[in-house]
Amino acid sequence: MVMGLVALSVLVALAVRYVVAAVRLRRHPERAPGAARSFGVRGAPGWIVTRGIAVVAAHFVLMAVAVIALGAAVAWTREPAEPWWAVSLAAGGGVILCWLLIILIGVFNRPRFLVVPRLRDKRRL
Repeated sequence: MVMGLVALSVLVALAVRYVVAAVRLRRHPERAPGAARSFGVRGAPGWIVTRGIAVVAAHFVLMAVAVIALGAAVAWTREPAEPWWAVSLAAGGGVILCWLLIILIGVFNRPRFLVVPRLRDKRRL
């Protein structure tokens, strides 16, 4: 129970962090180099995450929704009730779609409407 609440709070915190980052990058795209450094791994800047920040934010929001729906189903009914199970499955499908979109943004820089406006024309960053 406690570990489930910790996992849920981490997912919600990540969702909030990435939604705030997406809004900031859309409003101020000149902050992209700093954002890429903050999303980097092992010293390499995270340009894929920076370009597709809206998709990454949606990914974490959908993950949080899936966990909340399953938690609500089990807590209230002691078994996975069908409406909550359907919400969780739909959110899980959205997570898989977000993975596909992140790969497309990273490799082809498409779909352009999901990429931060200032970074749409840059192929390699």
